[in-house]
Amino acid sequence: MKKIITLFLISISLVACDSSLKQKKNIKTAEEFYKTYADRKDVKKLMDFYSDLNPQWMDAVSQSPITEGKENIKEMHSRNWEDKNYKKHQDYPLAVTVKEILANDSVVAVSGKYNPYYYNGNLINEMKFTAWLYFDKEGKIKKQIEWMQYSIDDLQYIINFKQNAQIQ
Repeated sequence: MKKIITLFLISISLVACDSSLKQKKNIKTAEEFYKTYADRKDVKKLMDFYSDLNPQWMDAVSQSPITEGKENIKEMHSRNWEDKNYKKHQDYPLAVTVKEILANDSVVAVSGKYNPYYYNGNLINEMKFTAWLYFDKEGKIKKQIEWMQYSIDDLQYIINFKQNAQIQ
């Protein structure tokens, strides 16, 4: 009986250790992901964080259509990063600042803010966000859900846009 209990305790310890290692690896991956994102320079490197098996990206607040597939996510980031109307704010050389990361062995929750920037010469203020990154068994992002704290003007624009799209 003692052997069975000992084996049981050892196996629980091994499972807990494996889970803890995955948690730490996912946190490190999320940190590297946002560091790459914050630089807004290397879309190819950013895409290395995503799964090859049809990853998904979605903006939960605007409820825009889910962006599916690595190529579509790459296109979305490339289009935004190469937009000539975007200009970094002089006081914020990085596009994003991460405040907190929480994780388990398959999901990472990240909170932070998109830093102020200029678009078409207009100042766009910071926008807080929370993101959930779901990881596959290979430690790649298979799903990313973003909750962005849009300004009231941006929310009104989103609502009007959706209402006009439904009318037509």
